Amino acid sequence: MASSSKGPVTLSQAQEATVSPPKPDRMAADEERMFAHEENMQNAQLGWIGQFWGAKAEKPGNVSAIVALLLAIYLGVLIFFFPDSSIFGDVFAGLTSIITLILGYLFGSSDKS
Repeated sequence: MASSSKGPVTLSQAQEATVSPPKPDRMAADEERMFAHEENMQNAQLGWIGQFWGAKAEKPGNVSAIVALLLAIYLGVLIFFFPDSSIFGDVFAGLTSIITLILGYLFGSSDKS
């Protein structure tokens, strides 16, 4: 594209222009390695449960959520397989109160005002 005029560039001239992407320099490569290292460190600190449930600051919530899930599963087994058990009412009341306590802890307001 050799245009000697200093006038405005037309759309077709702009579409014909080719610009090669910039080549990454050493600083870009160092930055990429640094970010990859930081990501690997964060993944190592999270662990396999933390990647799903959250970071170290969320540990009490993680434990509470896991306990609530296990109790809910146990409650489901109790309801579907042992509904006529003699201790059904007591166990049901105990488990539901613990589950609601945990849910209140997990989803309750954290405002300190």
